[in-house]
Amino acid sequence: MSWLLLACAEAPDTGDGGTCSSSADSELVVVRTIELVIADDAGLSEGFNLDGAVSTSGGSSGCGIGDYVSPGGVEGIDNNFSRLVPTLETTEAKVETIEGLIQSAIDSGELLISFELGGVDSWENDECVSLSVGQATGDAMLGTDGLLLDGQTFDPDPGAPVTEADDGRISDGTFTTTGVATDIPAQILNAYLTLPIRSGAVSITPQGDDLYAGFLGGGVPTSYLQSVAETENVDPVVAELLGTVLSYNADLDDPDEGECKALSMTLAFDAVGAYWYAD
Repeated sequence: MSWLLLACAEAPDTGDGGTCSSSADSELVVVRTIELVIADDAGLSEGFNLDGAVSTSGGSSGCGIGDYVSPGGVEGIDNNFSRLVPTLETTEAKVETIEGLIQSAIDSGELLISFELGGVDSWENDECVSLSVGQATGDAMLGTDGLLLDGQTFDPDPGAPVTEADDGRISDGTFTTTGVATDIPAQILNAYLTLPIRSGAVSITPQGDDLYAGFLGGGVPTSYLQSVAETENVDPVVAELLGTVLSYNADLDDPDEGECKALSMTLAFDAVGAYWYAD
């Protein structure tokens, strides 16, 4: 895919820890394409500094796993899923396959990830913007390019979890916030699952013509990934291999499982402006 994406900065610091009001009208965007971000051979990766540390291999932070650097020079980028890619490429869970399955769900209208921004006074700089992450539902129309058209109207999906983050900000035309959680349905290793991304961060940048580009990063519990690998639909050899790789590559703490029990991951997306049906 071709992406017009800016490098992600570190997770935003809101200073006094206060919350943002949503006095201005909200703006809704819905994801139309998505892909996994993979670090290059030079150790560069888009993403976020999710744990607030710049970690080195064998160091005291980041579970002793070295971080990446963004193309813009930001250190401490957490995206350790990249280190699983060589193992996954030997199985049916190839990156291209995973991306294709998620994209198919988007194109069919089964997966319409929604980002609703509240209190946007300016897309240049705004110190207080809230974010609601959920899913939309409705008849999705596609353009001649096969992608979701902008300007459509949807309903919020009542069956999808919603995450509220009220301490975001816009700086130099890019919105960022932390504390995000969302679930992404996919079929991986012959198993149907919902990929849980926790303690995450989001950035969104307008591209003009009602188009937006962004990143979603966070930690996925290794226990969940291991449980998927151990289902009856997965080759036991693959499950054992993945379990070993996961145990060595967990680089984040999980809020429920404990220290070094989550794997950092980053998704790149582009989205289109949309609307909610009036109540």
